[in-house]
Amino acid sequence: MNTLLSKLPYWREYLRETLFPQGCALCGKQLFQNFIYGLCCDCRNKLEIPEAERGRCSLCGQPLVSEQGTCLPCRNGSERSFDRLISLFPYMSHFKKVLGEYKFKKRLCLGNFFVEKLWQGLDILLETEDISAFCWVPVPPRPGKIKQSGWDQIDYLAKLLETNIHYSKKRAEHSISLRRCLKRLPSVSQKHLNKENRLQNLKGRIIIDTRIVPKTVILFDDVYTTGATMDACAAALKSGDAEKVYGICLCYD
Repeated sequence: MNTLLSKLPYWREYLRETLFPQGCALCGKQLFQNFIYGLCCDCRNKLEIPEAERGRCSLCGQPLVSEQGTCLPCRNGSERSFDRLISLFPYMSHFKKVLGEYKFKKRLCLGNFFVEKLWQGLDILLETEDISAFCWVPVPPRPGKIKQSGWDQIDYLAKLLETNIHYSKKRAEHSISLRRCLKRLPSVSQKHLNKENRLQNLKGRIIIDTRIVPKTVILFDDVYTTGATMDACAAALKSGDAEKVYGICLCYD
């Protein structure tokens, strides 16, 4: 029964693509076995996580250009509450288009693709961090978002993670645990603010919404811009006795 239930999301995508074909989210090509991800094989190959030839920033996880160890914005910025973060794709070109198709046009099958990338991001994180047990924690939506738009793109990824239908090279070493333990209080939308105001806007506006806080957390979100959202979430988690807070963001801007 559990095996059957784990395949239900795939059958949903198969039926939708058969009855109401949308094609590849990037090139529009007809989908066959790749209906699960909403991308044809060629386009999926274009969306591999870029190699970080000079390594990644030891704090925000973005690929380094000419720096060593830590990128310039992190060196010049204030101290962060999260311990380390991995940022996967530059928010431009194909990556921006695919995230936009998922986030704004609700191409749900792309959620399967992004969850696969979260696991790959975890593999990158585990190359440098000794993490024996952890809990996935989604960044909470702003108040009223679900009522207004009908869904939250991050919570949908959380639901996919909970189905146990994706994998990581390290997955066999970790039990899957996910907890929605954060709540965002009313505040101005981050996208309408400049960098300085973004850093101040969410301070104290994200709070713990559960009695038990995991000791080691993997936070996840879609876009890393200034790091203010991840920092506010990490600060709240550590105020609730989390010992280590890591983060994975799909894109960096």
